[in-house]
Amino acid sequence: MLKAVVAEDDSILRKNIIKKLSMHPEIEITYSTDNGNDLLYAVSKIKPELIITDISMPGMSGIEVVKNIREKLPDTEIIFITSYQDFIKEAVNLYAYDYIEKPIDYQRFYKTIQRIAEKVSSSSNLLQFMTDEGQEIVKEQDIYVIEASKKETIIYTKVKVFTSSYSFKEAESLLDKRNFFKSSRSFIINIQKVKSIRKASRTSFKVYFIDKDFEAYLSKMKYEAFRTTIKGLRVNKL
Repeated sequence: MLKAVVAEDDSILRKNIIKKLSMHPEIEITYSTDNGNDLLYAVSKIKPELIITDISMPGMSGIEVVKNIREKLPDTEIIFITSYQDFIKEAVNLYAYDYIEKPIDYQRFYKTIQRIAEKVSSSSNLLQFMTDEGQEIVKEQDIYVIEASKKETIIYTKVKVFTSSYSFKEAESLLDKRNFFKSSRSFIINIQKVKSIRKASRTSFKVYFIDKDFEAYLSKMKYEAFRTTIKGLRVNKL
């Protein structure tokens, strides 16, 4: 999902923008406000992929907010919404994706959102994991298992196994939840790679994977949720 925040001091317009965004299946609206200062605080915490902001509003202007966050969030897409053309040059210098004048042409607005969603989606399949040696960049679909190991994580991929300095929670936050399932307190598994599961004990199942000798565990408490998620999986009970 693409996290989006909205800042607009006209409450009716803000509601209309949120309504249009809600129509897109890949957009998650994580915050909305009518104040630039609130927007800056929220963006620094949420780190969204998309910011839709008015330029003139109480507190900081939309331009000032983006100037403050641009260096830390260089890949966040920005859409400025305004009644004036005076700020186009500044918007371009801040690498804004679009500059939309009021009244909003919602057909154009939705097409812009669609293009951004497609752009983010096409680049999101490459994940970066920090390690003691630097970083590892892997394709999300090549990950089979992520295992918690004290304050670190072990990443099992199609090509190699490596240890990341990311915590289990940090690693989990990078993954598309449609493809990955937290099978226990210590394992996250790629449901597309699962071959079968077998009962290991009274409280857990062992998970086996296609073309790999990797093993993971599925807790009994997660069993039914897993079955629902992975319809069609052949489950073997011993």
